[in-house]
Amino acid sequence: MIMRVTALVKNNSDEVKWLTIESDEADTTGYFLYYYKDTNTAFDTWFERLEDAYETAHIEYGISKDDWKQES
Repeated sequence: MIMRVTALVKNNSDEVKWLTIESDEADTTGYFLYYYKDTNTAFDTWFERLEDAYETAHIEYGISKDDWKQES
């Protein structure tokens, strides 16, 4: 089952509105961190470990683990 969590960016100085972390179990077994500017514009980075994706979101946007919401 794919893990997917989303958090809103509070300070969107570079226009990123929200982030999503999604597991890539079928291919790389890592995690993608998606940066959304709007519903049609996004870019991503890949991480081997989930903790690294959370840490990057915290460093870049101040998002704590409590800010993430599980998507259904």
